[in-house]
Amino acid sequence: MTDLEVYINTTGFLEYLLGMHAIQPGDSVCLGGDLRPSTDGDKRSILRAVGKAVEDLGLVIRFLGRLPTPALMFDALQANCASIMVTGSHIPFDRNGIKFNKPNGEVLKADESPILSSVHATRRLQYAMPEERSLFDDHGWFKSSLSRTWPASAHPEATERYLDRYRGFFPAGSLEGMECLVYQHSAVGRDLLVELLESLGAKVWKVGKSERFVPIDTEDISADQLNELQRMLEEVIAQGGKPTALVSTDGDSDRPLVCGVDSWGRLQFIPGDLLGCLSADFLKAQTVVVPISANDAVDQHLARKEIHPYKTKIGSPHVIATMQALKESGQSAIVGWEANGGFLLSSSVEGEHGALQPLETRDAFLPILCVLRACQVSSKQIVDLMGELPARFGKAGLIDAFPQAASRSLIQRWTPPLDQLVDWRWHKQTITLHFAHGDQREADHDEALLIAHLCEEAARFFTPEAGYGTITRINYMDGVRFYFDSGDIAHIRPSGNAPQLRFYAVANSQQRAQQMVRDALAEPSGLLRSMELES
Repeated sequence: MTDLEVYINTTGFLEYLLGMHAIQPGDSVCLGGDLRPSTDGDKRSILRAVGKAVEDLGLVIRFLGRLPTPALMFDALQANCASIMVTGSHIPFDRNGIKFNKPNGEVLKADESPILSSVHATRRLQYAMPEERSLFDDHGWFKSSLSRTWPASAHPEATERYLDRYRGFFPAGSLEGMECLVYQHSAVGRDLLVELLESLGAKVWKVGKSERFVPIDTEDISADQLNELQRMLEEVIAQGGKPTALVSTDGDSDRPLVCGVDSWGRLQFIPGDLLGCLSADFLKAQTVVVPISANDAVDQHLARKEIHPYKTKIGSPHVIATMQALKESGQSAIVGWEANGGFLLSSSVEGEHGALQPLETRDAFLPILCVLRACQVSSKQIVDLMGELPARFGKAGLIDAFPQAASRSLIQRWTPPLDQLVDWRWHKQTITLHFAHGDQREADHDEALLIAHLCEEAARFFTPEAGYGTITRINYMDGVRFYFDSGDIAHIRPSGNAPQLRFYAVANSQQRAQQMVRDALAEPSGLLRSMELES
């Protein structure tokens, strides 16, 4: 991410908005960032390159400082401004990224192609620029360093407005008597989360604050990380603390991390898709949208309430687009969440104290508050609430250096050549085909033979020796999701923009889900690499 690439991508995005009249010259653009060294450091500042692009287009910077991505979005939506967040989210500290948002919300899939066209046009223009007119040297860095100095406390009303969103919904003192550990590490919202919990009456123990960036992937917490968190908990207990939960977020504070504490003082990590269930219960959601990768405990739990969740491809743009369509169709109390725990609210929700305003972007603070308040209201612990959910367990992981062409070939191998097919299910000797737009029919003889052959081939990899049963269903909404009569679910999905292949497992025990992921990711001859060799 050289200054040139940052400048090109930012300019291309803003030119797209200008071209569709979503913004006008002279409008403000909200800028923010996380705590990574490259976001705005002495040696490297992606924010400065973003800011230069904003000003060169005749737009005005509204700098909101270091703040959570949902706080930036919430402020920008109130002001009807485009917004740009410099963050790499949960990825390692030596990498970074930029998240662009339109004045009315996140960039959706329908926006991506025209934005990329605008970026390509900007790139051609910059590459053709005569050397004497270009801002950049041959290596893509600014020829002269920008001397911009951001204000120390830029627009503090943005973070106050964000915190007031929760304070207006949860009653004062609603967490009175609760004790929480807040694992601060390098999360940009670390101090705001402490301030919010304390303002609602909780006693907070701050642990693990770090000036070095610590990547936290809430969808893939390792055993080593959990052991370190357990150590922090035990230190607090030794000091006389009686915490009932440990909470945190990822780097840009849009994905929550929540652990309950059992009666023996042991942490129990709450996976994001199950945390979403508890939050939806508390908010009395009537319409739920989740990605296809979610633990099927979500389906089983919501079925008890006669709610059938809408499934989407993986990624918040897909969840948001479905939520918006449901809102336009007249649905109410619409919520959505991802397996990483990021929670999205499409409808205003009335609570015991006031209304909670919608925010159609991943939010970490809301699910944390919902589960803590649910414990307070029910006089139960988080581990008790978890015990009331169906006993289904998930685990995810990825294999790196997996060529994208190989990923596509692998997915194609398990996909029957039937146009618009999204799912098939085998029940009592009958295969039912499910297509896009809700169409379905019984497979004919040739189609049934094709699927039977496909299952025989897949069983060479998903073997009984590895604990797998018979394949009864495959879903093709996003990657390939295999369902087995044993209750196991194995989901293979290529990354959309990196040479990585992800594997999601769901099983009847945590040990089984973990074993499935280990077997799939093993090098050099695990399940995924074996499939690669034959694809």
